[in-house]
Amino acid sequence: MNNTLKTMLVAAAALTAVSAQAQDKATLDLLVKKGVITAEERAKTLQSAAATKTESGVDRVFIKEAGATRLTFSGRIQGQWEAAAYSQTAAGVETQAADLNNVMMRRLYLGAKADVGYGFSGEIVYNFADNTPTSTPTSTSTSTSSGGITTTTTTTTTASTVRAGAFDKAVFTYESELGKFDIGYQKVQFGQEENTSSSALYTVERSMVTRYWAESHNGRRLGFGARHVGLFYSNKVVIGEGGPGTLSYGAAIVDAVQGYNSTSVNDYGYYANASFDWKPLGLTVGINYGITPEGGTLTAVGGSLNKAEGLNPYLKYVVGDFTVLGEYIVTGLDASSTTATAQGFLARDPSGYNLTVAYKLSEYIELVARYSALNTDGRGQQAGDGFRDINTAPLTAATYDKSSSVFVGMNYYFNKNNAKIQVGYEKAKLEGRISGYSSGVATVVTADHADADIFRLQAQVLF
Repeated sequence: MNNTLKTMLVAAAALTAVSAQAQDKATLDLLVKKGVITAEERAKTLQSAAATKTESGVDRVFIKEAGATRLTFSGRIQGQWEAAAYSQTAAGVETQAADLNNVMMRRLYLGAKADVGYGFSGEIVYNFADNTPTSTPTSTSTSTSSGGITTTTTTTTTASTVRAGAFDKAVFTYESELGKFDIGYQKVQFGQEENTSSSALYTVERSMVTRYWAESHNGRRLGFGARHVGLFYSNKVVIGEGGPGTLSYGAAIVDAVQGYNSTSVNDYGYYANASFDWKPLGLTVGINYGITPEGGTLTAVGGSLNKAEGLNPYLKYVVGDFTVLGEYIVTGLDASSTTATAQGFLARDPSGYNLTVAYKLSEYIELVARYSALNTDGRGQQAGDGFRDINTAPLTAATYDKSSSVFVGMNYYFNKNNAKIQVGYEKAKLEGRISGYSSGVATVVTADHADADIFRLQAQVLF
């Protein structure tokens, strides 16, 4: 009877040791202590369990270190309806573009983070709804004459090849008492609104000011912030008894051009940031700084491009149900000695600001308003540079020196940001059409302008 019991206990321990080795060691130690099995039998059981585990392939799938390894999944689903009207006025004559009326999946994020112990982790986030079109609307015109009357017909076609998706983040992280070190692809700290997660925005979309600095460089937009590949550092220091104040700071050295593929640019961008959060006042103030080559074209190894140097002070103030966010962005662009274009011959200092206020009427309902203004200092901006998906066809999109917009909206929170609906209307104006350049000086037609009316409705679920 005792031998039979011993055999059953040893077999059970061997089987369970495949998935719970640490716990089974304690069980086997107890059996040895009670005299049920011998120390030799304990050793053979552990050896057999280890061999079974290896043969099963468990080690090749997950190497789990009890209490140190964890795999976390996350996701973000945003569906959006957008409608927009756009017109351009030149010499007092207003011309209307085709209206936009569109339903889409704005974001489809799936992320995974693996903690592998000893302060090391890795994280990837993929956006399956990265649907940036690879081509733009085009127009063709044909003219026919009959009875002395000429009729012109304009046909607009849009080639909207959609990308299957793109990585939003991919980093290898090490954390210790010295701070947090990230190597990989993520956002640099530049732009308060840009570095607010899209899941936590008070408005449906980011402003045209934010997009002017964060979206890819196109000769007008700067491509200054947003996502780059590089080395990132961040840390926090708690100040005061009970931690009422927190000083956060960081720095980054990154590839000069946005994106996670090889850019073939032999230059780097450098960023630094600091902020202070004082909880008793509900106040956060901070500043971001960056210097990077302007334009992102190939240089010789060790060479340099004309530089873009940016500064971004910001604040956030929360008192009761009232929230205020404000930021100012200015960037100095070196003069080019090559061509008399938007970047040519003259140094430029585009600047802009965002001011957002939000008020919670209840646990569920929040009212939001934002005012944004941009001065490109002669560099120029088109409607598509600042307003996502805006349709300018069949018009030829004009370039303007300044722009401003007012957004008003409402958020309904079912469960904080985990489940919410956002609705908003934005009224925008672009002013001072740039008709050309003379030795780098922009020729601005101050009376010409463009107007945009944009309505958006968005639903979101986080998990």
